[in-house]
Formats: sequence, structure tokens, C-alpha cells
Amino acid sequence: MPNLSTDGIEDLERKLQEIGQGLRGEAVARALKAGGEVLVRSWQNEIEAKHPGTGTMKGAVAMTEIRYDGDGASIEVYPMGTDSHRITNAQKAYILHYGRNPNRRGKKAIKGDKFVSSAERAAKGEALAAMQAAFDEYIAGKE
Repeated sequence: MPNLSTDGIEDLERKLQEIGQGLRGEAVARALKAGGEVLVRSWQNEIEAKHPGTGTMKGAVAMTEIRYDGDGASIEVYPMGTDSHRITNAQKAYILHYGRNPNRRGKKAIKGDKFVSSAERAAKGEALAAMQAAFDEYIAGKE
């Protein structure tokens, strides 16, 4: 009768468990931060190209802390903080993206240019490549 004998299976099992735990923690964090950095740069480039007079908004673009929910993790990228008039940079970005109708307070209409969509489209391939590279680097360090 055949007999199967394995050497080192415990080491393999331990390595797989370490990688699995890291996928939830450090590997995901590295990948999200790498992709987030690309997206931040893309937002800043679009703001500079389409709205050069909004320096405070450009400088305020950043990513949030990583949020874990259920089986997933995420970050958000948007302009944070407020300007000198206590108007949030996110609100200014929203208005520049979608536009604004004139209102009773005498604020003029602004035509939206969808710059956020442009920034995200421009960054998609590079962000995914950066995330994959960060993930591959993590896995290579575990071998």
C-alpha cells in the first residue's frame, strides 16, 4: 500500500497563515496607500489644470485613514479642511464638479466640469499598478 510522507508542510501552513493575516492588515494598508497616493496626485493635477485659482483646495487633497468593514477595506481621497472663509474644500470641489445654479443670495451660476471624474479616470491604471506592486512587494517579503 502506498504511503505519503511530507516534510515541511507545517512551515508551509504557517507561511500561508501569516500571508492570510497580512492580507487583512499590512498588505491591504500598503496597497491602499500606494493607490491613494496616485489618486491624490491626479486630483492635484486636475485642480491645477482646470481650477488654477484654488490653491488651498489643491493643497488640501489627501486620503483618509483606512476603514475596515466586513471583509473589505477602503480609503477616500478628497480635499479636506476649510478655507479662510470657513467653507469646506470638499464643498468647493463638489460645486466645481457638478456646478451651481444662481440663488437668491446673489451667488452666480457655475458650470460644473466633472474634474473629479477626470482625475479618477486618469489615475485608474496607475493606481491599480501601484497597488499591485505594493501587494507583490509584501508577498515577496514573506517568501
